[in-house]
Amino acid sequence: MLLVMATRLNQKERTRREIVAAAARLLDEGQSTPSIDDVAEEALVSRATVYRYFDSVDDLLWQVYSDRHVLDAETAMDIAGRDLNQRVLAAEKNVNDYLFGDEDGTRTFERVMLERMVQGRSTPEDRPGRRFEQIDAALGPLEERLDVHQLRLVRHALSLAIGSQAMIALLDTGRLDADLAREVTRFACEAITKEAERLAEAR
Repeated sequence: MLLVMATRLNQKERTRREIVAAAARLLDEGQSTPSIDDVAEEALVSRATVYRYFDSVDDLLWQVYSDRHVLDAETAMDIAGRDLNQRVLAAEKNVNDYLFGDEDGTRTFERVMLERMVQGRSTPEDRPGRRFEQIDAALGPLEERLDVHQLRLVRHALSLAIGSQAMIALLDTGRLDADLAREVTRFACEAITKEAERLAEAR
């Protein structure tokens, strides 16, 4: 049963990625705002399938642009090296640079995700999980040094400082400017990393 569920989730994620790739190809061909019909035809899926994953062209294009501007996790960590603090800060920079650099787009994305949840239409594929790809890659050196529970605590603590919700909490609720907000996210990441290293040394 679990294998069947995993296969279905993987297929859904592949379909989502194919739709994003199709939109990217259309952009590269010079279509600045391809329609849902254009994207469906390019991806060889139905219009309804595109709408199952994306509420609008703007939502879809935001995903395309974010995919292009967020460095893949493996490359980011190769650049950061083995130092845990530098790896975590690289993950924060890689994700938050894009999100804080496109405040309106990030807010639109969060609004769409919340609407889908309220309407009962949300799926696990709605959020690409980009922050966790980066965080998991950054925490690679800790996998043998922390137990599963500790690693999970560190992973999810970092997710509070890396991602779209962090931007909204700090800019909209906290009323900070972007520079101070990023100082906060980096501070949080460094504090969490220091605690993670303390936990690892204590084992």
